[in-house]
Amino acid sequence: MRLFYQHVVRYGLQHKLLAAVNVLSVALGAAVFLAVQIVNHSATRAFEAGIDVVAGRAHLEARGAIPVQLWPRLKNAPGCTAATPVVEGMLALPDFDREYLHLLGVDPLTNRPFQNFKLQAAPDREFDAESWFGDPGAVAISRQFAGRHHLRLGDPLRVQAGEREVSLRVAFYLETGEADSHFAAMDIGWAQELLGRPDQLTAVLFRLQAPQHPENVIAALRRLLPNDVVIRSPEQRGAQVAHLLAGFQLNLTALSLVSLLVGVFLIYNTITASAVRRRAEIGMLRAVGGSRSFVRWLFLGEAALYGAAGSALGCFLGVLLARALVRTVAQTISNLYVLTSIERLYFPGWEIPLVLSLGIGSALAGAWVPAQAAAGLPPLKALNLQVLADERPRPRLAWLAVSALLFALGLLSGWLAFAYNHLAGFGAAFFTLAGFCALSPLITYASGHRLSRWLRSSHVWRLAAQNLVRSVQHHAVTVAALASAVAMVVSVSVMIFSFRVTVNRWIEGRLVADIFVTLAQNEVAGFQGTVAPEFLERLRRRPEVELIDTYRDETVTAAGQRVSLGVVVGSGRSVPEFLGGHDQEKFARFRDRDAVIISEPLARRLHLRDGDQLKIVSPEGERPFRIAGIYYDYTKDAGVILMQRENFLRYWHREGVHSVALYLRPGATPQAVINSIRQADPSARFYALRSNASLRQLVSNIFDQTFAVTYALRLVAVLVAVIGIVLNLTVLVKERERELAVIRSLGARRRQVLGMVLAEAALLGLVAVMLGLGSGCALAVVLTEVINKAFFGWTIPLQLPWEQLALIPVLLIPVSVLGGLWPAWRAANAPIIGALRE
Repeated sequence: MRLFYQHVVRYGLQHKLLAAVNVLSVALGAAVFLAVQIVNHSATRAFEAGIDVVAGRAHLEARGAIPVQLWPRLKNAPGCTAATPVVEGMLALPDFDREYLHLLGVDPLTNRPFQNFKLQAAPDREFDAESWFGDPGAVAISRQFAGRHHLRLGDPLRVQAGEREVSLRVAFYLETGEADSHFAAMDIGWAQELLGRPDQLTAVLFRLQAPQHPENVIAALRRLLPNDVVIRSPEQRGAQVAHLLAGFQLNLTALSLVSLLVGVFLIYNTITASAVRRRAEIGMLRAVGGSRSFVRWLFLGEAALYGAAGSALGCFLGVLLARALVRTVAQTISNLYVLTSIERLYFPGWEIPLVLSLGIGSALAGAWVPAQAAAGLPPLKALNLQVLADERPRPRLAWLAVSALLFALGLLSGWLAFAYNHLAGFGAAFFTLAGFCALSPLITYASGHRLSRWLRSSHVWRLAAQNLVRSVQHHAVTVAALASAVAMVVSVSVMIFSFRVTVNRWIEGRLVADIFVTLAQNEVAGFQGTVAPEFLERLRRRPEVELIDTYRDETVTAAGQRVSLGVVVGSGRSVPEFLGGHDQEKFARFRDRDAVIISEPLARRLHLRDGDQLKIVSPEGERPFRIAGIYYDYTKDAGVILMQRENFLRYWHREGVHSVALYLRPGATPQAVINSIRQADPSARFYALRSNASLRQLVSNIFDQTFAVTYALRLVAVLVAVIGIVLNLTVLVKERERELAVIRSLGARRRQVLGMVLAEAALLGLVAVMLGLGSGCALAVVLTEVINKAFFGWTIPLQLPWEQLALIPVLLIPVSVLGGLWPAWRAANAPIIGALRE
């Protein structure tokens, strides 16, 4: 321990800045990883808590459109010890922008065995039955929601449900534990009236005599309920949503690990710097009997110390970063998957040990090679302080074989991602990046030779280029680190740009109507309310309107999975683009009896092709539908089925539409028609009316929100890599102290030495950026063609954002020069006599 303190701890205290920079590099990587894990876990916990509020302590739930007249038979189902009805719906709040309430209509007389929430009329009063049953406007809201909007017991609360605007009274506080604050509760009878569902239940919850064996109860309930009502445990519902979120969360985790990978290269340079500074100490330790393993573990202990300190700091920074990311991630999940609100951050016990293990493990991985080299240094050679850079190691062509092997493994992983397991797609990305990193020594060496010829006219630049060759063993690692960060930036930027171009082209073909109409509450909480038939008819009769398309959103069971079903009445102006072409022909077949078209992600997930049959569960039972075509769609990665209204009514018998698209006659302008509708129709205040341009802007904003979280991850990776430039040049300046002193003694000025080191930093950045651009484009192909298709099923043609790519060297090479300022200043101001004596 004494030797460890003298050679590691005291060394770190003597070189505080170097130690701090190294700890920070580990901390940033650990922070990004921890933040992503916290946000992912918090999103899952938020949804699970919401299920707990609704389902409570139920063993089974029947969920769907349940006729209320079935309730007397359901509550007496054999094998059930208790049952309770539930009505759910979303309420818009006109007084609070983009806020909503998730309303639960419950029966307190039957709900007690299930209840996971508490109702309080006041701090000193519990449930008041008279207020609950007697006041049709009595509602319970959470204390957090009340506090956020300055509401107290007895205050009025305006809500919108469809075209109804009602003033409720805050009569109770709802204690929901860990669930988000948007839950509200009221008596089931009043909730049915408010939501316009007097003859329908949303769910029925059951407790069983033998919950371990629910098969007989499920069979009995299946005989009573409509066929399209889903019967399952609440845990199964949560597992389905967790499965939907898994791909999104896994991709965030993979991006967060890039910063840790870059940190591995930095640790390599740090331990190399430590070995260079203490070559004499290593020689003396070996000369007095110190074993190679002792020297090796001495340097590995130094790396572990940096890793532990960086991981601990990363835990603190990770919490701060998670708070900054949580809102963006929650909005993305709500846009793409399921409405959620993440109001609390959850820290499971395994995350902190995992971050510490990853931080220390990555530090040890980065330190192993230089520690092994230091341990293998003969004592006489270690005591000779001639610089290592003079040895001029030449990169071996074996690196080409290593790179080729890694690329081959990448191709194999890409094939496995489709054939066996989607997770192999991340292996394809890793091996692709590793293959380019393995080329770093050869590319750095070759670039140095080529640049030294091109820059012969300038002594400073020529020496800087020659130093790339002489110190290739260090420069190659720094180039690999910065190239990895650049590759991450390039690949994600190319993927996002390609996705944006694809989505814009898709929008141009699909969003062709002039005005889009839906209930205002649907823009906040998803498709919950339907357009009133009277309002729809008034829109249809307007003189400016030529044609109308309508859309209804349902959730059905198809091929054993819950899938979104879109019911359309189309004018034929918005024809989807189909895989394999023949758009008009396939769209014509879509109008046939029992025909559907499905989105590309669903086809990939269920391995379906044109002409196949897809079995969909309707209230009348499972029905086969013929797939008339597979169309490109970028709305839901879980997939969508589209069905004509005539086919839907034949088996579902449900009216109502969630959105309307208006095509105007020539000469009518969308905004003028919107203003006219709002002025002439009092019901229009309950609706969101958007012009084509407005809806496209909304889609663009949602797109930007979806990828906003990646900007922070990319920035951290680049920051960690720039820190690596500082460390690398610090190492080289220390190695070349004697050489620089000789140059200074021969008449070189300080500014020339300063310029030489800065030129070396610039060339280092140039080589890294060029390698990063190449590897980033290759990685973008993996992201779009392998990971995207394996996890999400979308076809995204590769598009290169030339302007963004051109900016990368313009921005990062000056940043590399800035990273070299401090070591350049040290090199220019180092004492000449002391260095020459060594």
